[in-house]
Amino acid sequence: MGAKRVGNKLLWVDEVTSTNVHMSQLKDSNAQHGVVVAARNQTQGRGQRGNSWESESGKNLLFSVLLKPTFLAVQHQFLVSKISSLAVVDLLSEVVPNTTIKWPNDIYVRDNKIAGILIENSFSSANLDTTIVGVGLNVNQKFFSDSLPNPTSLILETGTKFNIPSLLEKFCGYFELRYQQLKAGNIKQISHEYFSNLYRNVGFNRYLSDGEEFYACIVGVRDTGTLILETKKEGELKEFAFKEVSFVL
Repeated sequence: MGAKRVGNKLLWVDEVTSTNVHMSQLKDSNAQHGVVVAARNQTQGRGQRGNSWESESGKNLLFSVLLKPTFLAVQHQFLVSKISSLAVVDLLSEVVPNTTIKWPNDIYVRDNKIAGILIENSFSSANLDTTIVGVGLNVNQKFFSDSLPNPTSLILETGTKFNIPSLLEKFCGYFELRYQQLKAGNIKQISHEYFSNLYRNVGFNRYLSDGEEFYACIVGVRDTGTLILETKKEGELKEFAFKEVSFVL
């Protein structure tokens, strides 16, 4: 029997605290590579940096994918983030122009956030054991909490209501292609496409670090996930981990 493909098993549940938490429990039960858990409602959805993910029940695509990328070295784990982000962009580019990846892995349409990705890795050696890729995509939700600074959704962008299960099946196809790209070792191509799709990847823009604003341009993103910026004033290169710098929108 060949290797399992992403989406070979799709499990829909009515409600979970978080699809990543639910998937973690399945992982502990020896679930196979490629299984996907999708929820109609999340009561405690999570985002990057400990943020919560708000979603109106039944209106959005909320799911997690279980991977077993045992071929990938731990120090290159951000490559999973790159292919996950690219797979979402692949999906959305069918219907929404101006879709980009806001480092490290939020998905933007112009200056508004339409999707977020949360990746959790586990390993006991030099290579990864399992990875859970959690995705929240705003689909048919029109109204959002005032506490969210810049949300958007597919229905707001297009005026069209989308079939959520159909979107998930399409995503699985795109993700499988990206995963095979990674497995084949096409690292330069992945990194090139990731950079080409980055939000604000051209010119100098405002950033905030340690309470100070500065202008910089994006030079690149390492396979470890580190963002490399060139400052406008000093012309020096600076590297930032996930929580060390933020965009000024």
